[in-house]
Amino acid sequence: MNSTVYGAGLASYPAGVLLRASVYSTNLRAAISFVCADDDMPYGVLSVNLPDATLADDEILVTDDWILPLDLKAALLETGKFVQTGRWNQVGFDRGEVWRIVDAEILTEVAAARVVASRGKAARRSAVVA
Repeated sequence: MNSTVYGAGLASYPAGVLLRASVYSTNLRAAISFVCADDDMPYGVLSVNLPDATLADDEILVTDDWILPLDLKAALLETGKFVQTGRWNQVGFDRGEVWRIVDAEILTEVAAARVVASRGKAARRSAVVA
């Protein structure tokens, strides 16, 4: 993925953050996280994994407002890489807003991560059988 810095001055002051796309190992859903732009240290996560939530392959549940600065989430929406669907999902005490990933580069990274993760699951399954 490119090295576009998001939220400069809003997050990881003053450097901003870099977006990282992957998948959750439990259900291979898209996972979006951030690292600090100046030192690659973990900063936070955009997505949450609620296994009971109904999501399309190109959708994520975005964390409620207590995890990330609202300004950073607004800056991400302004990039056009994500769009709000207008849906929210509540499971127990966890809540997330559903966003659709519309950026081709992010979708490609997620698809590649799914392939790698599913290969690992297949290897684990065959090892158990053997």
